[in-house]
Amino acid sequence: MRNDKIDRTFPSIRLADEATAQTPTDMLQSRLRELSYRLDEVHVFDKGQFLKWKPGLKNRKFPDYGEPVIVNAVLPSAIFDPSENQASSPYFQEPLSIVIGTFRDDDFLEFRVDGRRFEPFEN
Repeated sequence: MRNDKIDRTFPSIRLADEATAQTPTDMLQSRLRELSYRLDEVHVFDKGQFLKWKPGLKNRKFPDYGEPVIVNAVLPSAIFDPSENQASSPYFQEPLSIVIGTFRDDDFLEFRVDGRRFEPFEN
């Protein structure tokens, strides 16, 4: 049986070019490089300034991404939490350089954090 009225307008199939495809390892290396450069990006903060996490660099439960915090103090030199004395801790030898304030459950809380992980909050 012959059917002359079959619609044959379907998109052609194209295989991905091998030369331009990135491997998962290449993508991971690229992302790690980007985050490392972002961590090294320097910002100078002042008391009373509003900040937020740099994308991809949040390492604490609070504040949330995009949530503004206020700088309560810029420490003259970074301090290190003596309770974080295990190299297996993600906070081991983390330089705590600023004191931020945030509002949580109807309370104002202060945290000492690594200022390299924050950037100015712009509306």
